[in-house]
Amino acid sequence: MYFPIGWPKVLNVPKCKQRQNDEDKFKCVVCNRDRVLFAILNNHSLSIWFCKPCVPITAHTRDVQSVLDFGENCLVQWKPDSSMLVVSTSLGYLIFYKLDVKSSTGGLYEQIDSPQLNLVRENVQLFTKETIPSLTLSVITQVAVPGSIPALVGIRDELMVTSSSAQIWRYKWDGHLNRDYCLDLRRIPFCMDQLVSKAVPIVESNTFIIDIEYSPLVGGFSVVFNDGRAAFLTASSLKFDPNQTQGLWAPHLDDARCSSLNHKYRLIAFGRNNGQTCVYTIDEHTGGLALSHSLIVSDKVYTGELGSVCCMRYTPMVGR
Repeated sequence: MYFPIGWPKVLNVPKCKQRQNDEDKFKCVVCNRDRVLFAILNNHSLSIWFCKPCVPITAHTRDVQSVLDFGENCLVQWKPDSSMLVVSTSLGYLIFYKLDVKSSTGGLYEQIDSPQLNLVRENVQLFTKETIPSLTLSVITQVAVPGSIPALVGIRDELMVTSSSAQIWRYKWDGHLNRDYCLDLRRIPFCMDQLVSKAVPIVESNTFIIDIEYSPLVGGFSVVFNDGRAAFLTASSLKFDPNQTQGLWAPHLDDARCSSLNHKYRLIAFGRNNGQTCVYTIDEHTGGLALSHSLIVSDKVYTGELGSVCCMRYTPMVGR
């Protein structure tokens, strides 16, 4: 793991009393759009934290029956306005959570000085200026998705959910399926560019998307398939009508593992199994993906096998 700016912070995440004897393993950390809150997902629990300072606000732990019925937690995504979250499970369910602000004055934490005079803060800069809100987390509904759920991403007021059945399901945040706008990978034409190459749908069986990222400024989705291929899904409008969606293959790439989008410079990065990262841009003349540069860790920095690139994130200013 590489931290381009600063050092990592270690958080002591408390275990729920109901799970002291269980293996409630860590899954992922996801910030909301404003990067004020972040969610920590474990096998059985979901907790909401404040970013600066890093303090817990609220948490929800699923009971044993819920885990048996719907499976363990796998992925989490925020609604763009931070009012809801959705969690995917190992048995192919989506659990929708509602995040409410308690109607109380003041913040959740109160800063009190120590009674010892030598520990009293005399400078106002030592006090936390942000008001930490008091939040409650509750389950709204559970929805069964056909097939397993390798990846999911939010798009405006909807949720795009990939499936092992070669579908991209489109759910509203109330749990209802927007059936008219779901995408079938076997009907989406893919090509190398939009000028000379012929667009052909995917004909291979058991091919599905394992990673998906969205950027309205780039104009589409970066996707990684289970066979190592990678592509960019675009359409003539941001509604992504199934009849207007087209795929652009990333050339000379057959071992992709994950992806990330840079909206400032309109870059599409794909992490590979060999530890390298290929960064593409959209060619204005052909409309296809053109290799911009590669990220390679030299032997002087690290000797030996790096392993696969499993996750990538650009900084908020998307400079790195």
